[in-house]
Amino acid sequence: MWRITTFTGTVIEVQRFINKPMRWHERPVCGERRELWLSVHHQDEYKWVIHSKVMPARHDHHVTLLLAGAAVVGLYNASTGTSVNYVREDPPFLTRGVDVLRVLALIAAGGAGAVMGWISLLHALGAVVAYPVLTPLWRLVQRRRLQSVVDETLNELQIMRVVRPLRRTQER
Repeated sequence: MWRITTFTGTVIEVQRFINKPMRWHERPVCGERRELWLSVHHQDEYKWVIHSKVMPARHDHHVTLLLAGAAVVGLYNASTGTSVNYVREDPPFLTRGVDVLRVLALIAAGGAGAVMGWISLLHALGAVVAYPVLTPLWRLVQRRRLQSVVDETLNELQIMRVVRPLRRTQER
């Protein structure tokens, strides 16, 4: 399961970059990336790189980033009340380049195991067929879970934004 952490600050600067064309064996995550500079207490500055076309924040907006490890998976803008789920907006690929190498390694290991008599050829063939089918399916399930966790966290942040001003007005 993911441990979602938050980082809150004020936007100092947002820079947009267009990613260079990839080589034949590379796969771009997104055609654009954003560098988001946040300030905490007007002294500390932090840079976050977000691979997405969507950025609902500008200079001097108060934002909360949702992080899964070091990756930004969501953003809530308290100044405007908008939010974005980056896992839903620009999802990662279900297959990776290393998967081809793993299938080739499975073919080699299964063939060697079948020749040596350690396993049957049917078992080796089953592993070679199961890996390319089950791996993207597993990544899809993980992506859907992460999307729902980020959606829930963003909804909690929006509810907190609505509840806090109501409490302040009732206390007066």
